[in-house]
Amino acid sequence: MSDQAQTRDSFGYKWRQTDSFGSSAQRAVARKWLIERYGFGDERGVARYFASRTRVLDAGCGGGYTAAILLEDVRSVPYVGVDISEAVWVARERLAPRDHASFVEADLLSLPFRDESFDTIVSEGVLHHTPSTRAALGALAPLLEKNGEILFYVYRKKAPVRELADDWVRSQVAPLPPEQAWEAMRPLTALARVLTDLHAEVTIEEDVPVLGIKAGRYDVQRLIYNAFCKVFWNDAFTFEENLHVNFDWYHPAFAHRQTEGDVRGWCEELGLRITHIDVQDSGITVRAVRS
Repeated sequence: MSDQAQTRDSFGYKWRQTDSFGSSAQRAVARKWLIERYGFGDERGVARYFASRTRVLDAGCGGGYTAAILLEDVRSVPYVGVDISEAVWVARERLAPRDHASFVEADLLSLPFRDESFDTIVSEGVLHHTPSTRAALGALAPLLEKNGEILFYVYRKKAPVRELADDWVRSQVAPLPPEQAWEAMRPLTALARVLTDLHAEVTIEEDVPVLGIKAGRYDVQRLIYNAFCKVFWNDAFTFEENLHVNFDWYHPAFAHRQTEGDVRGWCEELGLRITHIDVQDSGITVRAVRS
């Protein structure tokens, strides 16, 4: 099986687990995070922005989760959702009430659209799940009309030990069929819950550069999560929703991490002028306009 086939099967399976995403608590967290990272200010800012757009491409729409949040108050803008997997059918059902919505199952690196077909492209957490983050961004840029805007989020490189540990876990999990990988994430997710339930904190009195840890006071679970291994847990989510997040990280064969310098360099090469950038430990969020 090729790596792209593995990506297709992984995300097709994940988005069919409809009881593992979409609760009101999870949507509230996702909405707040999206608004903050993309610099919309508030929900009215999101609505104003998308109401002003004329042709939106959701590049890697998955089950339509992000689109349902960003376009919640904007029904009429023409929208095209594209995904490499059969998740497009989940997205179609989720976004059925929308006017002017269409869906295509296709590879992000070879989309069936003419250049300058869209004034807006959204690619939330997708580019890094292709064989090359840079190539995927390069495939999308020509689809923007002049002065059109792309909004995307990619993973950022993590602390060195976490990079090593995450790659090792992925090497064990990615070759598994999605059903087995989903079950393999149960003990890891349970560990994350146990660590969170400790409600313990530790003070790091000085920076530890060789581990990528800065001085400060940390919750034990977050310290492990940030510096040693991704063990995600959020008390507001159900167990299956937390498992979904861990599966999303470890099962896809491609999960490239990049630096801010990488992203800025790629945008410059592709004629994309960055108008907003948000850099967090987890990833890099960009809004950029095609020159």
